Amino acid sequence: MALISSISSNTSPIQNNSHQAISNSRDKEIQGLMDQKSRINEQIEAVKSNENMDKKLKQERVQALKTSIQEIDAQIAQIKAEEMQEKIENSKPNKAEIKKPETEPTSDITAESMHVLLQNHITYDRLGKLVGLSKKVEGEIKPLEGEVKLEEVRLSNNPTHDAGRATMLENAERTVLQTKRDRVQDIKSTVRSIDSKIGDAVSELKDNGNTAATRKDLPRSLLHPEGTEKEDQDHSSASQKKTDTAEAPATGVSGQLNDKSSGSRSIDIRV
Repeated sequence: MALISSISSNTSPIQNNSHQAISNSRDKEIQGLMDQKSRINEQIEAVKSNENMDKKLKQERVQALKTSIQEIDAQIAQIKAEEMQEKIENSKPNKAEIKKPETEPTSDITAESMHVLLQNHITYDRLGKLVGLSKKVEGEIKPLEGEVKLEEVRLSNNPTHDAGRATMLENAERTVLQTKRDRVQDIKSTVRSIDSKIGDAVSELKDNGNTAATRKDLPRSLLHPEGTEKEDQDHSSASQKKTDTAEAPATGVSGQLNDKSSGSRSIDIRV
């Protein structure tokens, strides 16, 4: 394979400063998220050591804080993926500064193939983490709703018309039960946010697949590698098992995942 004959080594100082500024901004953002994780971990320890707090309330609080940590981890992974993607883009030589032999297109095909491959790998990895996080967070809804219903039934069962029990129900509706209902709504909001990110990742995979498909000179193995069917089915089935508590946005994402599974198979990400 013929080598690229010449590549200009001069890089604009302004461009370098711009890349450095973006990198520093990302580093600060990641550091800020890491600081948040540290503070949340401290809150978890404080809750666990609080002997005056109700046991159930303590468990709910700890679980909520752990969910926040998982969301922060997903944000950090997203930032790092964007940083890696930018490095790939910046590593591409400027077309105006390159002189390529007309008889050797193989190097272009290989570079484009690797770019699509890595891009899909990053997106697939992020998609898998988001799907797992969505299922885990959504799994907290039913237990909370069950506790609310059970407590309502217990306090409503008042055959003797005891005024004290009726007062207890009113107080519970305003305090404990309302707190749990608010928590359910917060979880549903979090699920919708995660599912929106899942939809973005699915669209990104489709766009990558369509871009690769329009390049007839790319190897067929890049468009239809062996082993991708299982990963697509896993993500699709995870979406299909969404419950009604995720509401309309989650349903929309399920459709997108099903479309993805019946469309282009992008890449095998097994390690």
